[in-house]
Amino acid sequence: MDLSLKIKKINEFNEYILQDKKSKKEYNLVLEFCGINKPNINDIILLNENLVNKNYEGYAQPYAFEIFDKKDIEINEIDMAGLITKDKKYILKRVYG
Repeated sequence: MDLSLKIKKINEFNEYILQDKKSKKEYNLVLEFCGINKPNINDIILLNENLVNKNYEGYAQPYAFEIFDKKDIEINEIDMAGLITKDKKYILKRVYG
């Protein structure tokens, strides 16, 4: 996971305003989270940089994530994500988008 993105704002329809912790560049992504509570402002999302690159052939909106299950051994790195909240850390997998 190349990018560490801090949630700056959450708009209607699950549009997240994210800021790269290193470069301070901002991204707008529509994100859905299945099986966990929605993240909050100041939580951190770890993503592969291709998922924010509009020129990447697999770029799509929205992206949906669920808890990674150890049975998912055939998963590509780009489909992995992380979520760091005030109370917990999650390893997630992309299920669509």
